[in-house]
Amino acid sequence: MTNLITPITNSKIFNNHLKRVINDDAFAAKTIVVCSVLKDVFAYSVRYETTMNNKKIPEKRRPFVAAMDLASGVVTAIAQISVGFAIASPKVQNKLWNAIFKDAQFKNIAMAKKSFATILALIGSGVITERILVPLLATPLAAMVEKKFFKKDGSAHSNPQLNQNTHKSKKSMNIDTFIFTSDVKY
Repeated sequence: MTNLITPITNSKIFNNHLKRVINDDAFAAKTIVVCSVLKDVFAYSVRYETTMNNKKIPEKRRPFVAAMDLASGVVTAIAQISVGFAIASPKVQNKLWNAIFKDAQFKNIAMAKKSFATILALIGSGVITERILVPLLATPLAAMVEKKFFKKDGSAHSNPQLNQNTHKSKKSMNIDTFIFTSDVKY
């Protein structure tokens, strides 16, 4: 395992990225937000595939639930990056820091500011987007996706890009061993 990790940790790209994370609070916060978004994109992709192959969901409801998974994933990714990057900006961070910790004394002010920026960007982007923006925007977007990409009988339209990129067979994805539940009530 260390033979696989050593070339990565010794690479110039990795070390330059690490130096920038250490020296730039906003970049560190943005890196954390991007990692969170990538995790969510993967999760929503798996949820979509699981939904499309879930025989427990009535066939006429399946397209909307799958469209909701896709819409939620898209809205989550765009909103989290937008909100997270806005919160991570130095102007916003300085205003928030001065408003909250105006007279506070810290042993290591630089480390405190970096931690504050990172935590606030991650929590802010997650809470604001997943609890406020996604529920507000994903449902109408899901209805549009369902109307455009799914036939009335629940099967996908003959859109080659949608079929190739978003609806792979269970065998090729090998996700039949995962069990996921959806927030949507059937």
